[in-house]
Amino acid sequence: MNVQCRPMSVSDFGVVECAHWEAAEQVRQFIERQGIGSMLAFDGERYLGQLYLQEYDPEFRDPKGRVGHRPWADFQLAEPLHLDGRFLTLGCYHVGWMPDNTRDTSLYGRGIGTSLLKAVIDWFRAQDAIDGLLTWGVMPGSKRLLQMAGQMPYTVYERFGFPVIKKVRDPRWIKSVTREQYPDIVGREPGLLRVMLLEQK
Repeated sequence: MNVQCRPMSVSDFGVVECAHWEAAEQVRQFIERQGIGSMLAFDGERYLGQLYLQEYDPEFRDPKGRVGHRPWADFQLAEPLHLDGRFLTLGCYHVGWMPDNTRDTSLYGRGIGTSLLKAVIDWFRAQDAIDGLLTWGVMPGSKRLLQMAGQMPYTVYERFGFPVIKKVRDPRWIKSVTREQYPDIVGREPGLLRVMLLEQK
């Protein structure tokens, strides 16, 4: 498989998976505001997946759990981070999510998520409007949980040089993630998220 990545364009709306996009106009607004809406992955013409991105807003709280295109439901859980500048948050990795909202599980574990992460890092380093990248590395080692949540384990980010700047417990995960559901969870903190930063310019 030859994974190639590129930022999403407005014309991609409705052609690729759009579970967190409400309309083409929303894609345009995100690109205009933060320079990128999401990163897409392809093998030739075959669509493989998407990594959603959202500008970090320390004031944002969503009591309903999700509003449209949001990679994390309550940014205030991580505050205070004392960040200076504009930061993008890496959201959901929708590897294998197809435009018709079916899942191609044969694409799991084939390096597509890592390729999307590399592409976002390369994009970030090549522009000046964004000062840093944030990600919420997940503590549990459950593959099933990571696939359900569309997230990466924190160890992947550590390999890319993301330093841990804060550890956060997410009360939504504490309530909903149990060893009965995910018996392969590693460690004792299923609700723990690690807040990490790639670099500041």
